[in-house]
Amino acid sequence: MEKYCRNYTDTDISDIVKKIEIRNREFKELKEKLENYFKFEITDYIISDILDCENYNHVCLMINLAVINNRITLENSMILKNELKKLFKAKYK
Repeated sequence: MEKYCRNYTDTDISDIVKKIEIRNREFKELKEKLENYFKFEITDYIISDILDCENYNHVCLMINLAVINNRITLENSMILKNELKKLFKAKYK
């Protein structure tokens, strides 16, 4: 690990750690809010895409992937897609 960090100052490393902590907190908060809203579990990669401001079509692809991988039911995927479209006022082609 030292060989990877040797070009960074302590301040740089501290800033990176803070950014990671903020990202983790934002992830956890968004996941909790969405799961409370929808009343079912949402897989982490869908939450990450929403947090990364991916477009609606990309998020739908990740939802489809979750269905294929049995991480979400087909019914819940339809609810999630439709409600995300409303919540985030998604525009799609």
